[in-house]
Amino acid sequence: MPATNVSWPVPLQRLTPWYGGQMGVPGTDSDRGLRQDSNGKILWVDPNHVDPSDLRDGTNPDSPLRTVAEALTQCRAYSGDVIAVMFNGCWTFGNIAAGRFLPITENVIVTVPGVRIVGIAPSGSLGVPWVPPLANLPCITVHAMDVLIEGFNFWNAGALAGTTGVLAEWNGGGGLFGENLSVRHCFFYRLAYSVQLDYAWNCYIEHCRFEEITTAAIHNPTVFGEPDYNVIRDNMFINNAADINLPACDYEIIERNTFADVTAAIVTTTGVWNTVHSNIINGNPAGANNYINMTGGGNNMVSNNYLGCTIGQYDTVCSDSTSGQWVNNHCLNGDAAAPPT
Repeated sequence: MPATNVSWPVPLQRLTPWYGGQMGVPGTDSDRGLRQDSNGKILWVDPNHVDPSDLRDGTNPDSPLRTVAEALTQCRAYSGDVIAVMFNGCWTFGNIAAGRFLPITENVIVTVPGVRIVGIAPSGSLGVPWVPPLANLPCITVHAMDVLIEGFNFWNAGALAGTTGVLAEWNGGGGLFGENLSVRHCFFYRLAYSVQLDYAWNCYIEHCRFEEITTAAIHNPTVFGEPDYNVIRDNMFINNAADINLPACDYEIIERNTFADVTAAIVTTTGVWNTVHSNIINGNPAGANNYINMTGGGNNMVSNNYLGCTIGQYDTVCSDSTSGQWVNNHCLNGDAAAPPT
């Protein structure tokens, strides 16, 4: 999860030449600052800089843009463009006197496909703080294909209702295409929702931490449809109202996640062909369907999960025997020999 795992700087960067290029000699000059490939440019965002401005082109780190929203207007489809967002100290115990305390406070909509938005927090484990500006708004709404978001600390600094970290939507051809999203190395804290996937397929959510989320960490709002074919792995879920809430979703891979103090860890009721493998789930062993609930599903595989309950409690915290194969799931006093009832 730590933001220090973000790979930065990116490969194939090129510095702007110290001297002007030679006329008629291709490749001796660059008008796009740092770049990560033959097409992409790096757009710098830093509202805490001494002189940020959205009137610039954003390619010079000494003259950064003020907002992510402006940087998105300068991105081009599938060109390898990167929006690099600088660190700030806006956290629960942050010291305002230390300076650079202004967080990213935006509700942005990504409409350009193939864009990477990365928080640069090389010394911070949680990422670049980003807080929602108003109630009932996401920090980032994704209406484009192949978007990568990483290295941010999405948190609810003002106790606003109905907030979301990242929302990805696809409305079946009506202009929104939130598929193929990757969210990694991010922290989500005290929001209503961390990541909402609405009919968004082929998404990856990995190496993130979700803590004290008030409604559901990973959720399907079902405005347009179920998000299928997604991978959720290597994440931490701690003390959330619900963790992975994807009822009626199919072909999900949920693996190597850690769940602590769970109320509803994994819910894929009526879903088919899902794989729940090698997760650690620890919560109230006397709860009802609070570990793994696959009621009404079919052809699912639940295997090699470590559960904080006894074999006798297994039938209560998990459901159900008709959803598929339950193999080698480990309880406190041994392995369960059969699917839960």
